Amino acid sequence: MCGISGFINKNLSDNNKQILIKGLSELQAHRGPDFSGEWNKDGNAHFFHQRLSLIDGNSRSNQPFFNDDFVLCFNGEIYNFLALKQHLPTVNFITTSDTEVLFQYLIHFGIEKTLRDIKGMFAFSFYNVKKKELFLVRDRFGIKPLVFVNNSEVFAFASESRTLAKALQLKPDSYKSIMALNSTLEGSSSYSLFNDVIKVKAGAVVKISENLEVSEDYYYKLSDQVDANHYKELAKKPKSEIVKEFDTLISKSVDEMLVSDFPMGSFVSGGIDSSLLTAIAKQYRPDIEMFTADIVGKHSEYSDSLALASHLDLPLHKTEFHPEDFLKHWITATEHNAAPIVYFTNGVPISRVAHLARQNNVKAVICGEGSDELFLGYSKLMAARYKNALLFPHEILKKIYKIYPTLHNYLFPPSSSNLDAFNIRLANSYKSEMLYEKGSELFSFVPKNEQKYYLDSFEMMQKHLQALLYRNDRMGMISSIEVRFPFLHEDVVKFGLNLPLEYKTRWTTQLHNKKHPFITDKWIVREVAKKYLPQNLVAKKKNGLPIDGLNGVRFAKEFFKNGYVAQNLQLDDATLDYMIRNENPYFIGKLASVELFGLLYDFNESHQDIQQKIDKFAKMKV
Repeated sequence: MCGISGFINKNLSDNNKQILIKGLSELQAHRGPDFSGEWNKDGNAHFFHQRLSLIDGNSRSNQPFFNDDFVLCFNGEIYNFLALKQHLPTVNFITTSDTEVLFQYLIHFGIEKTLRDIKGMFAFSFYNVKKKELFLVRDRFGIKPLVFVNNSEVFAFASESRTLAKALQLKPDSYKSIMALNSTLEGSSSYSLFNDVIKVKAGAVVKISENLEVSEDYYYKLSDQVDANHYKELAKKPKSEIVKEFDTLISKSVDEMLVSDFPMGSFVSGGIDSSLLTAIAKQYRPDIEMFTADIVGKHSEYSDSLALASHLDLPLHKTEFHPEDFLKHWITATEHNAAPIVYFTNGVPISRVAHLARQNNVKAVICGEGSDELFLGYSKLMAARYKNALLFPHEILKKIYKIYPTLHNYLFPPSSSNLDAFNIRLANSYKSEMLYEKGSELFSFVPKNEQKYYLDSFEMMQKHLQALLYRNDRMGMISSIEVRFPFLHEDVVKFGLNLPLEYKTRWTTQLHNKKHPFITDKWIVREVAKKYLPQNLVAKKKNGLPIDGLNGVRFAKEFFKNGYVAQNLQLDDATLDYMIRNENPYFIGKLASVELFGLLYDFNESHQDIQQKIDKFAKMKV
């Protein structure tokens, strides 16, 4: 919905203070082009808000929202704000916005009760003027972003690390930047590539006291939603009742997330998740419009999106994305990503779909993220069921070679001795490993042979999903587009976490997907979709908006010469030449993405100069 930022001055020079004020008031304009507001009545505290108006477009709902005692800067949507409003009968509301409801609820009931009661996606700052206490809050699943810097000169926060990096003139950490080759940043819930910039974690409250002490506490943890009793209750219900319950939950979620006083849209790919949500959405918003990217060439799924539009009789807007378009929009996407684009290169076409939506006067869209994590939609998870059978000859050979231990160790070195894998685990702060360990305890009530799938889901909801949400926020907000996720409604998530496995995946005699031919993924999603969609869309396999991306680019050594990577790794001309000739082109592409990030954020080169280098030394393979 918006961009929020602010700072509490500790020891800033007048010049640096003015640079920071200018940065915070301007650098997030893309997040809120409808109004830019500021509050600075307290000598040391300053707050800024860039508004993307979706509920109550009147100026009376502009932010920061304040009275003599409190100041609120809010980004997001509170979906149950009308119900919460009924608990404030004595308040004389002057707007119809969810912002004012949140503001008054915080004042009347305090932050703890407010966070128990509100449902939605949000990040906000709440400042007590008299006590000089500041609270920074992020929603339960980390949909809306929020980061901060706390050093000897200032405590500052913003919606984007790009904002703080530029406003405070921060340089990225070279080691972290190089390690981003392994996608370590994209799934991180805690750090950015700038050492001083820290993420407020999902479901967390960061408090800054009057004496500037910083503390962090959780009001929500995904682990708290794992419930053996809920699992057992669902397991007792007949299939028809389970399907009906999920239909009710997802429909309610879609309805709540369509709240807007402006036109709404839907990002569609032709896949089952976005198709189902759009079909449900039409019931509540018959005028909803669809937006898609046609990845021109072998990856195109446009025909499926077109089939959905025909079935629903809704307008479909498309942007054609040719392979060379990646190189045209790579720089802008990287700057707003504030990190190398390595794993989710499809963020670039997503940014173009967002641009298309904005051109059609749509400010907010619904999207299908979260379904794959909750209901096991990833092919690699399904294929794991075949793994033991397919690797049977390999396992027999390993046992035979154990007769000769030395030879066995050479042929099958233990994974624990792999330094590359260790570096990745270390750079990720062992996030995945600790989540799996925690999940093993939480899901002890699940049958042993099924536990792996629950652990996969638990881990992905807190790691892989974070990367997707980060991608969608940054790429959408380049064009001032808010993305909403009906599969991430609190009630849907609790249902999905505790759902018996038989409703997520099922064996089938049909050739469902060549990656897992006899297993149906996301069974319950597809079962509900039968009510809304034709069979060809119900059975659609997951593709995940594939593009050639970095895999399709070839670089000359001159792209790296005297650049960020060469400087930090001390690569001379001969080394660069050897690297280009001998290494996997995809790895070179990843390194080029790090190079691009370094040129932007460390060398501070202009978009024009970098684009000239791309045009001269990078080309798409034929």
